[in-house]
This record gives sequence, structure tokens and C-alpha cells, in this order.
Amino acid sequence: MAILESISKVLESKEVSYTEQAIESNLTIVELARQLGAESSRLLRAVPMKTGEGPVVAVLPFDSLLDVTEFEKLIQQQFENMSEADRDKLFKGCKAGYEPTFPEVYDCRLIVDKSIFELPHALIHSGAEALLHLDPENLLKLFAEIDRGEFSVPSERLYSGRNVECKEKDLDTSFTPIRLKQRVDETFDLPAMPEIAQDIMKLRVDPSADAHKLAEIVCRDPSLAAQVISWASSPYYGYQGKVDSVETAIARVLGFELVMNLALGISIGKSLKVPAEGPLGIRQFWKQAIYSANLSEKLCRAMPIKQRPERGLIYLSGLLHNFGHLLLGHIFRPQFEIVNRTIEANPHLSIEDIEFYTLGVTHEEIGAWLMHNWHMPDELIVAVRRHHQEEFWSKHAVYSNIVLVANRLLKRIGIGDAVETVVPQSTLDLLSLDLETVEQNLGEIEAESDTLNSMAKQLVA
Repeated sequence: MAILESISKVLESKEVSYTEQAIESNLTIVELARQLGAESSRLLRAVPMKTGEGPVVAVLPFDSLLDVTEFEKLIQQQFENMSEADRDKLFKGCKAGYEPTFPEVYDCRLIVDKSIFELPHALIHSGAEALLHLDPENLLKLFAEIDRGEFSVPSERLYSGRNVECKEKDLDTSFTPIRLKQRVDETFDLPAMPEIAQDIMKLRVDPSADAHKLAEIVCRDPSLAAQVISWASSPYYGYQGKVDSVETAIARVLGFELVMNLALGISIGKSLKVPAEGPLGIRQFWKQAIYSANLSEKLCRAMPIKQRPERGLIYLSGLLHNFGHLLLGHIFRPQFEIVNRTIEANPHLSIEDIEFYTLGVTHEEIGAWLMHNWHMPDELIVAVRRHHQEEFWSKHAVYSNIVLVANRLLKRIGIGDAVETVVPQSTLDLLSLDLETVEQNLGEIEAESDTLNSMAKQLVA
């Protein structure tokens, strides 16, 4: 209550009138916004930052995007997104997401976006169990002496690609050099598929393919071979004997299809050079990839036998569905850094919206375009392109739908880039799955987190 008392004194000193609305104290800022519904557009949020001149807090409507480039132009210096430790130190007593919009309460500079003065009324979190309602006149009083600027992008100007009806035939028309040049304002040369990946692709259609031939390819990359043996030896797969070779790992533990697709995914993923840190960095990529691949495989096994897709391709779809992130980081490094910083400043917004606003293209589009040009399986292309689209259905849509379910479940435990955590009943119906079963699969994944984290770390090393 100390925070609310301090805020009340500020409001009283400025002769600002307001009304209070009681709210639940345990809600996150995102949960609060969802509870408010349409009113969330009037909720103000604060984004704390570090600059060479001290902390700065940007204030803007909750559902708007903070444009980091425009904000740096405004303050005429670069900023860093504030770490959790720094935030807790500066805003002692405030829950994450509820940083104050009152400069007198904490020692920091405040800059407000001009768009807040166009709101019919504003909602400000008090730091306690209440929202403060201010009309335009009193909002002007509150921020009368505060710096103002234009650095936000309203929600109606964002991509909202999740709501666009797409058809599978778009794959033939969307991914062209002309369109990509228009969308990202430059041309680039696509990286070549790694030699090992090319040989694995040939093996996929070789009628005489066996564990020995696959092992020969895998063993050409010592790190890949070591990973396959290490994974087969882990308690996760429950093999009691000794895994002394890649061929043993294939024939007795992991299986031909799984190793083929695992090796394909790893060799492709490790061929691109991407920074380790950040929301889209290689560390987060492999963590989500490993969790998504294993949960997708569990969901596949839970489906009725007659409807189950190919296990190996489901695993590969989970492993590579966010491959577009790696390609963006490999080819467009400066823009990739801006996207990462924008995600950190706008954690509640979808990565698709942020990518499209910043680059004019999303990771689904660019990832699927590359997979198409590498002549990867159509099932994988659909999973890469459509894994955020609810109720998408086509010949191979089972792959994108399983990955969608896996990612929404994983978001519940803080993993991945999904915005929603609710699994659509219509998607479950299409997969002949039920909520109890998929949640049980998520529980199994949580129980296996130590092994999965170890697998992910091996891929980052």
C-alpha cells in the first residue's frame, strides 16, 4: 500500500481527480488486459530502460508497439532494455509489468507518447489492488510537465497475420524474389543447403536406405555423431544397453526415421550463424525446438493410429518450425537485432506483428520460402508457414496444427513465442485429441525438462 499512498500524494499535489477500480492483485499485466477486454486499449503501460544518463520510462497505450528506433531518435541516444535485477532495484515493491507512470514516485525520467492524450479516459495501475481512471483533462494535469513524443504504433497498424485467411496454394505465389525484395527492401543470396543435409535428403528417397548408410552420413560430422550417441544414451529413451556407435543408436534406440530427421534438422540449424542471446537467439531457438519437437511427437502418438502423420516428419516440424528466425539472424543481422530489442520492449505482442512491422516479412514466410527453395518435404513447409494459424486445414495441415498445439501448451510453462495459451477446441477436434490428453503430454514434458534442457545446451555449444 506504500506505493498507492505515494501515488495518492502526487495526484493530490497536482489536483488530479480520479476514480478507483478494484482488481485482483495476482494478475499479470497481460491477464489484466485480457480481463479488461476492449477497455485494455485505454490501459497505460510503462517500459523501463537504461541509458547513459540514467533510467528512462516510456509510457504508451498497452496494445501499442513501442518503436525502439523512433524512441532512440527522440531521446537522441541508445538505450538498453532494463534487466529484471535492475528493474527490481529501481522499482522496489512493484510487480514486473506494473512499473510506475508517475515520475515523482521513483527517481527516473518519464516520456509519454502523445497518443495517450487522445484516449477518452486512461487506466493507470496503482501498484496495489486498484486501477485509477483518469479523464483527458486530469490526464493532462498529471503529465503537464512531462516530456512527450511520438514513438508508438497503434494495434490497428500491426500485421495481425494470425487472422488472415490463407490457403496452401499461397506457397506457390507468396515466396518470390520480387515480393521479398519489396518486403525487405533488399535482395540477398540464400545460403546453400549443407552437404550432409543434401545427402540425407537423397537417402530419404533411396529404397535401399538402412541404418548403416545413415550412420555413414552422420559420422562425417563428429559433433553430430556425438549428439546422436549422447541422446540415445540418455535416460529419456530408456535403453539399458551400451550405445557404442551411431549405427547402434539408430538400429536399437532411436530408429531410422527419427535419426534421419534429427540429423537433418541439426545439420540445417547449425549451418547458420546467429547470436546466442536474445528472444530470437540461438539459445532460445534450440530450447523451443527441442521441447516442441518432443511434445509434437507425443501428441502425434496420442492421435488415433489411422490419423497419425509420419513420426519423423512431425519431430522435424517441431524442430524447424521457427527456422525463419535463424535465417533472419544469419542474413539481416542489424534488423535482427532491432527485432530482438523490440520484442524485449513489447513482450505481450506477437512476434509476427513485430517482425512484419520492422521487416515487412515474418519468420513463417521467410522460413517456408527457404524450405521451399531447398525442396524440403511439403509437410515441413506447411508446418513452418502455418504453425501460428488456427483452424488451418489442407492436405498436410496436421503438421502445422500439431505444432500449434505444442507451442501453445509450451507457452504455459514459459517456453516459446506463442502469444496464446488456449488450445482451440476446433484444432483438437481436427486432430482427434482432447484437452485432458494434451495437458497430460505437457506434464510428461515438464517431468523430462532436465534431459530436454541438456539436449538443447548441446546444440548451442
